Amino acid sequence: MMKRVAVIVLMAGMGVAGVARAECTLGSPPSVPDGSKAAEAEMQAAQAAVKKFMAETQDYMSCLEFEGKNGNGTWQKKYNDAVDQMQKLAGDFNKQLKAFKSK
Repeated sequence: MMKRVAVIVLMAGMGVAGVARAECTLGSPPSVPDGSKAAEAEMQAAQAAVKKFMAETQDYMSCLEFEGKNGNGTWQKKYNDAVDQMQKLAGDFNKQLKAFKSK
């Protein structure tokens, strides 16, 4: 678990500097299927969706950092919320992946 958190924190710290956008937006995280009932194709699709969301979240966090450097004082809470959301999604997916592998 600590390794996953460290990877997420490391990925978050590798944000692209100077990302310029009019507004930082982040979509909703993907749903994770019930691993004890899901087919392999469903789990593979969920894994791809999770990876895509993680990449989008990293872009979002880079945007927030850019906003923060330009005077937006609320970026840190949004940034921390994004990290929490990534950790929750990773934990949920890994739990369901374990259930899938154990059936």
